[in-house]
Amino acid sequence: MSIRQIRHFLSGLVVIVFMVLAFGSEDSDTASIENNTETIETEIINIGETGVTDYFEILVNKVVVSDRVNTGNQFADLNREPGNQYLAFKITFKNIDNESRMFTDGDVLINYNGKEYRYDKSETILLEGWGTMLDQINPLTSKTTNLVYKIPQEITGDLYWRPGRNSKNVTFYLGNIQAEASTGE
Repeated sequence: MSIRQIRHFLSGLVVIVFMVLAFGSEDSDTASIENNTETIETEIINIGETGVTDYFEILVNKVVVSDRVNTGNQFADLNREPGNQYLAFKITFKNIDNESRMFTDGDVLINYNGKEYRYDKSETILLEGWGTMLDQINPLTSKTTNLVYKIPQEITGDLYWRPGRNSKNVTFYLGNIQAEASTGE
């Protein structure tokens, strides 16, 4: 085969691959429709109870909503921000897999005024015992840490937390948040 024939063959192959990717096939459309009708069960766990995800046993020990976070280090504290508050909770997670695994923060879910809001970014606090810091933990070992999420002060409703790496859809009920009364500050 000459170089010219190889180029012609490869350009034809590129066009075929593009068409398959752009237009798909009947089989892939059918699979996506079937996936859209699938229902996912959610297991709701309360504070003080243990939930089991793909790789971890998780226990939510304590939940606090406050206008600031005191870490014990004035340089890492999260100070008051007008219009915002912090949802902080202490968790213990244990790796139940047979190799080291990375724990990820997950999402806080709040149903407010008939709409579900998802807070998927936790606050970064560069201190031991605050956040997960891309930590991997060895099999059958545990770690306790605090996760902090910034949420609007106006929001009210039931709070839920869904840990990351969690195909079992385990969700923790963190309580109900009420609007704070104005202090006139």
